[in-house]
Amino acid sequence: MTYPPDGSGGYPPGGYPGAYGPGGYPQSPPPPPRSPWTSPAVLVAIGAGVLLVVAGVLAAFLLIPADEESTDTVAAGSTTSEPPTITSTVTQSPPPTPTTITTTTPSPPPNRPAPTVAGADWQGFVTGPRCNAADDPAVAIGQTSRSRVVICQVGNQTGRWYYKGQAPEGGIELQFPTRVGNTFEASNGAVRYLVSPSSLTIVEGGSVLANEPMLAYWSSPG
Repeated sequence: MTYPPDGSGGYPPGGYPGAYGPGGYPQSPPPPPRSPWTSPAVLVAIGAGVLLVVAGVLAAFLLIPADEESTDTVAAGSTTSEPPTITSTVTQSPPPTPTTITTTTPSPPPNRPAPTVAGADWQGFVTGPRCNAADDPAVAIGQTSRSRVVICQVGNQTGRWYYKGQAPEGGIELQFPTRVGNTFEASNGAVRYLVSPSSLTIVEGGSVLANEPMLAYWSSPG
């Protein structure tokens, strides 16, 4: 059997397994190589990285606005309901009751003749013109196509009269007309009003301003 010249007998350096080392003690196999991940510096670096990641996650949660969280929660977990219906009751007062006004026409004095003109009573026309006081009787009433005239007596004062006329232009009242038979004349300055059974004539100076034929006429005995 041939041995290597180095005297190892063909075994690797250190001898074969179970060989005895110097001093006659068994020789232990060499320890396995250490992993670089078990280095204290590497472990410290990994721990620091984990802490940074955790800190970043916590910061992200803390920076989320509270409004957004509330909005997301409401949008995800709530339902929209229709607004409640509000019913209002309006109480209306009944319309006012119409007021009826009754006009009482004074009774004519005893032995006072009733006028024969339609729409007139013993004091003139019911819708005007009409004698002023309640005891003033009409002594003459006339109507044309556009005018109405009434000659009134002041109370029971015979011979004291006043003239009231009404036309589309307005009304007029004149004091102290005179009477000749069934004709009365009242003056307003230079203008004279002549009332007769035949007409109402208005004269100024020598000019006739109006001559309206009578449609109805009545006068009391003079």
